[in-house]
Amino acid sequence: MRVVTRLVLFLPLAWFAISSASAQFGLPADPCLYGTAEGVLRGADVQALLFTNGVLFLGNQESVGNGYLVPMSGEDAGKSAVFFSDIWVGGKVAGEVRVGAARSTSPGTLHPGRTGDDFTPPTPEACAGADRVWVVSREDVASYLDGNAPEADLAEWPVHLGAPVLDGDGIEGNYDLEAGDQPAIRGDVTAFWAMTDTAPGPNPLGLPLGVDVTVEAFAFRQTLFAQHTFYRLTVTNRNRVPIDSAYVGLFVDVDLGEPTDDYAATDTTNHMVFTYGMYESDPVYGVPPALGVAVLDGPLAPEANRRDDDGDGQIDETGEWLGLISSIPEFNGGGPLSIVINEEELYCRLQGLRNDCVPLYAFGAGYSDGAPEDVPTTPFLYPGDPVAGEFWSPENIDGMGTRLGPRVDMYSLASGPVTLQPQSSTTATFAYLFAQGGDRFSSVRRLRGQARGVHVAHASGAFEATPVAGSAPPEQLLAIRRPRPNPFSGTTAIQLQGAVDTPVRVSVYDVLGRRLSMTETSAPEARVEIGAELASGVYVVRVEGRAFAETFTVVKTR
Repeated sequence: MRVVTRLVLFLPLAWFAISSASAQFGLPADPCLYGTAEGVLRGADVQALLFTNGVLFLGNQESVGNGYLVPMSGEDAGKSAVFFSDIWVGGKVAGEVRVGAARSTSPGTLHPGRTGDDFTPPTPEACAGADRVWVVSREDVASYLDGNAPEADLAEWPVHLGAPVLDGDGIEGNYDLEAGDQPAIRGDVTAFWAMTDTAPGPNPLGLPLGVDVTVEAFAFRQTLFAQHTFYRLTVTNRNRVPIDSAYVGLFVDVDLGEPTDDYAATDTTNHMVFTYGMYESDPVYGVPPALGVAVLDGPLAPEANRRDDDGDGQIDETGEWLGLISSIPEFNGGGPLSIVINEEELYCRLQGLRNDCVPLYAFGAGYSDGAPEDVPTTPFLYPGDPVAGEFWSPENIDGMGTRLGPRVDMYSLASGPVTLQPQSSTTATFAYLFAQGGDRFSSVRRLRGQARGVHVAHASGAFEATPVAGSAPPEQLLAIRRPRPNPFSGTTAIQLQGAVDTPVRVSVYDVLGRRLSMTETSAPEARVEIGAELASGVYVVRVEGRAFAETFTVVKTR
């Protein structure tokens, strides 16, 4: 539980001004209320509370300091790693900066609901009906297919709000569970909710950006990725004109155990901002863990911008996505890195600038005061490797080995920019990753390894939704024995046991998500060797068969 006092900014409520934006979205007498619904996303070893106002993990009196718990087992069970996160979207409408964003416990601009295809904002009644978090699991679907009554969220999956569906009846755009449609479940359990900033009501951050934001939050209930959660945001432009220079991001306040002994830094290779312990021991966790927030994919990059936006070694390839483009710290108190209070400051931060739209300096705490004249600017907070004591990192803030002082670290991160035409959408997927090693730096090293594995799995398609089959008799299920040895130097083997004439596919992917090999078998028992032609490195293996699919990483050493 958080024990420090946090400055909470309550902004005055401002009604929509009479302008082109307010004329488009209407000015009804009855405003939509802020969302109050709550959902629980439970993975194998992590739990996150979800809310319909754009704030993650913090939304009621019960979740203050315990809305994101990891791990959920062992001696550290039920300890809090994140205080809260906010969803931020910003861009320019007709040249004017606007944002759709949550801001901790201050009034935000996002309400439950969805804008109509005719650009009509939701009514207060529609907002109230959308004030809900739907949570479905693969077990729920399998149970239904086995003849049991569907859970309420499964039966009432909100396709009308944009919830994704796997089509089983050949009719696009509907949801008919009995006819074979299923929720598009990512991971093993997916939560969905819908928000908009076009809804009539208070807007403390200026005119509405004019967007709908839907969230697919998902987690795994198996050993792989057991302590991570994932969030796929879909942002849709509901203006009649384009949104230019749009960014999608998060604000994150990580309380990794004791909140005053955290350091935050950026791993640009893994598109990740991470927090780790300042000291060798944490009063809450003991051995300080590390927690990272990574951009797995952002909006599609503009064509022919001559950049390697996704960091895969290729420039301007088809389907290239924008990764992490900014990570900016925030501190309580005054100054251009203090708490954001208006739309212009928030938009500056999304772009990788301070609140005053001045670049961050790679020296000290990010200000230019006392910095040598040749110190560069950067859009990333502390991108140096802290394990190696590199400059500019919390372990070396001035190039002479001076460490950063104690603080409660908060930061924003973002991906973009992108131009959104009317009624078009863009997506961004974020991952919250947790790791704990034998000491504070081994936790960082382990976190980086987890991040690499997650990026590879994502690139290989392991996070895409797949249909669920009903529980088959034991003799028809695919059983798998993971590779042994792992790590390995020559080859390693996967033991498979499945039904006769049931195809089983074993695919190996590299860190760029390219499939390097594929082996198919339909034998009742099979031994698949992999690795003979692989160079040393990290790879993802995906095994798929009847009523079963599993993804895991393997490491080949020299």
